Amino acid sequence: MRNPECFGFPFGCAAVVAAASVAGLLGSARHHVFSLLALGFVVLATGIVTRSTATAGTAVIAWGVHSGFTVGTLGALQFTTETGVAALVFTAATAVGALARRFVHDARSESPHPLEGATRTRLSGPDTPAHPPPVGECDGDHRSREGSSWSARTQVA
Repeated sequence: MRNPECFGFPFGCAAVVAAASVAGLLGSARHHVFSLLALGFVVLATGIVTRSTATAGTAVIAWGVHSGFTVGTLGALQFTTETGVAALVFTAATAVGALARRFVHDARSESPHPLEGATRTRLSGPDTPAHPPPVGECDGDHRSREGSSWSARTQVA
C-alpha cells in the first residue's frame, strides 16, 4: 500500500486552488475573510494528514494565492498588513495541524494492531511442511514454539 503522506504537497496545492475558487464564488474579492478562512482550513487539514514540510509548502502557496489573487490582482503579490495577518494565520494553522497530527499519530500508535496476538495452528496432513516453522533468536522472528502450534506475533513499525 502506498504511503498517503507522499502526496501531501500536491494534495495541499490542489486543495488551495479548489478552496480559493469556491471562496471567489462566494465573494472573497469584496470580503477577503472568506478566502482567509477557506485557505486557513486547507492548511490546517493538510497539517493533520501529512508531514510538516508539505504543510509548510502548502501554507506558502496559500499565502501566494491569497496575496496575489484575493488581495492583489492578476497574481501580483501584495505585502500589506492584511497579507501579513494572512501569513500569521497560515503559520498558526501549520503549527496547530502539526500538533494535531502528533496527537492523532500517538493515539494511533498506542492502539493495538488488529493482528496482535494472532495464533495459527499447524495442521497435519499432506499439504503441511515436513518441518516446523523456524524459531530464531533475531529481532525479526517473534515466533515461539508451543507444542504442536506456534503463534506469530507481528511487529508494527
